[in-house]
Amino acid sequence: MKNCFICRKHNGIEATPPGEYIYEDDHWMVCHAPAKLGPLGTLFIESKRHFLDYAEMTDDESASLGNVMRKIYHALKLHTDAERVYQVTLMDGVPHFHSWLVPHRKKDSEKGMKFLARDDSCRDEDASALAENLREAMR
Repeated sequence: MKNCFICRKHNGIEATPPGEYIYEDDHWMVCHAPAKLGPLGTLFIESKRHFLDYAEMTDDESASLGNVMRKIYHALKLHTDAERVYQVTLMDGVPHFHSWLVPHRKKDSEKGMKFLARDDSCRDEDASALAENLREAMR
């Protein structure tokens, strides 16, 4: 879709994410979030096709999502020492299906919404290095 930020990003019109895309299949693309938007390991899983939410997924998209999420969670836990991975799906800012995946480590004192509400960031260099490790783990 012409005015959609995620569609433009997928088509190379917007800046690429730190470390490029980590994973891609017929339905999904995974990337690290911009460093200013969250702690190291914050990922986006984005639908390739432009649609808003779960109700608009095709059967193939829905069936493949669980497998992709399992791979992502495993890779994040392995490479970030996360004890949990929080998933947030809103689509208010960008009306294109995407979920935020945010690793929660044992050392993080806040949990749940308090943790997600933190003003947290990481460095682009660290995000790019992690993206390479996650890419390898998801192969």
